[in-house]
Amino acid sequence: MAQKTTRSQHRSEGFGAQLTDFSRIEGVTQIWTRPLEACLRWQAEMLKAAEPMAMAWFERQLEATHMTLDTVERLSHCSDLGEAANIQREWFDGTVKRLTAELAKFTEQATSLSREAVSATREVMHPAAETAPKVSTGHKEAQVDAAA
Repeated sequence: MAQKTTRSQHRSEGFGAQLTDFSRIEGVTQIWTRPLEACLRWQAEMLKAAEPMAMAWFERQLEATHMTLDTVERLSHCSDLGEAANIQREWFDGTVKRLTAELAKFTEQATSLSREAVSATREVMHPAAETAPKVSTGHKEAQVDAAA
């Protein structure tokens, strides 16, 4: 004898069948993972490009700190006011030169990083454009004609 099923049983079976349709799940997964993977690849490329710049900046800051400490030590051993003024003037001149060099380096690094960003974006987007489904314009025109 055939067993009667209720509407709620049909709905639950249909929902379960949709969940086990792995082809649909795989498509949805790819829709979410491709942009995420592209974003992570782009960030990795940008960090790789920024690392030498950051290391150089830390080295310059360490050098400036050592020069400041040397100046303070020289000032602490100084007994003449004129000599102290000269030491302070040398320190100030060195600081201004380092600041000017730092600004020039920063401009150079910003330009370089911008170029790297464009390059990394192209590299990330190129594979995504190749894997995207191709849509025929003839098919769309036929759809527009059929709709009219």
